[in-house]
Amino acid sequence: MNSPKEFFDRNGFYVLKGAWSEQEIGYYKEKLHQLAAKRSKKAWTLPDGVSKEAAFWPAIFNEKVLQTVRQLIGPEACYLQHNDLHVGFSSLTWHRDSVNRTFGKGGDWDETTQPYRLLRVGTYLQSGDSGFRLGMVPGSQRPDVHLSQSQQREINQRSSTLASITSLTMGKDWLNKYAEWIRTEPGDTILFDPRILHTGSKFEGVKYSFFTAYGVPNLHFERHYNYYRHARTDLEYQALAPALVEKLRANGLYAAVDTDLDAVGSNAYIPSSTFSYIAKYFK
Repeated sequence: MNSPKEFFDRNGFYVLKGAWSEQEIGYYKEKLHQLAAKRSKKAWTLPDGVSKEAAFWPAIFNEKVLQTVRQLIGPEACYLQHNDLHVGFSSLTWHRDSVNRTFGKGGDWDETTQPYRLLRVGTYLQSGDSGFRLGMVPGSQRPDVHLSQSQQREINQRSSTLASITSLTMGKDWLNKYAEWIRTEPGDTILFDPRILHTGSKFEGVKYSFFTAYGVPNLHFERHYNYYRHARTDLEYQALAPALVEKLRANGLYAAVDTDLDAVGSNAYIPSSTFSYIAKYFK
């Protein structure tokens, strides 16, 4: 049987179970419910929400999650400011969470000098009866290594913006034949390479989830940080609270990164004005 790291390196994701107690699951679900009560929309996201809401700070330091993070990307892993809170929201189009979202275009795909050691960590709290599943395209985080050229061409074509719109309109999932669908139970945590193609499914009831991120400090870490913290002004990320910085330092999870928009580089994904207009309805 493959080790977690071997599985992750090949597939681009890893499912962790049992990292959260029933008490913790209930606590975070209630906190999301309280935030939802203050909003008029049933479905919304809060970018940078884990960092902004002190009630969620303990999630950053979950030891079982951190053990797995270190196993997958290395013991030097630090907190990476790419996080959000979700209530009733699921992306229904295939996408990547990386800075550069088209394979081969941009620095995210160049590991000749420094390895890409970043992780998105999503924890799901809703009942397994909701029907929600997270779809992953295994190997799409490094298609040049894990997929054939014909597979790469088809995946690139069918994950384009136009293909995604067509898919939604026709109700046909162009990438389903490549996908692995993960049915989540309360407290399931999925750790994944931000470059992997993924999407959420439809569901019943209310979906609750929160996301954090970690990485080994290097040029990829700096690019990713500057992209979300400074280049993506539409997401309204803020400087970390001094009290959170202090906790991160005390736990060996803080990495100081200078503000440098040049570090983001070329081919960074910036949503169109139309996309941003639609997305605001989920905030």
